[in-house]
Amino acid sequence: MRTRARPDKRILTLEERWESVRGAFATRPGSQVDNLRVLLVDDVLTTGATLDACARALRDAGAKSVLGLTVARAVRNPMPNSSEW
Repeated sequence: MRTRARPDKRILTLEERWESVRGAFATRPGSQVDNLRVLLVDDVLTTGATLDACARALRDAGAKSVLGLTVARAVRNPMPNSSEW
């Protein structure tokens, strides 16, 4: 679960995005993840900061391992005039 509000990611630099999610997630009280292998699913991977922060929270709560799965990856530097292709 998120432990603090998320700023608008569209205006953040790469470094600010990583900083904005550092420590921003925790497991819910009473969650049982001790020694479990967890699959963490995200729709779009942009910088990886959210997956990293969530995986750290799960590992800190006792998860044995955390694997990340994403459906899509955002392009960080799209080609100029890519709409013409």
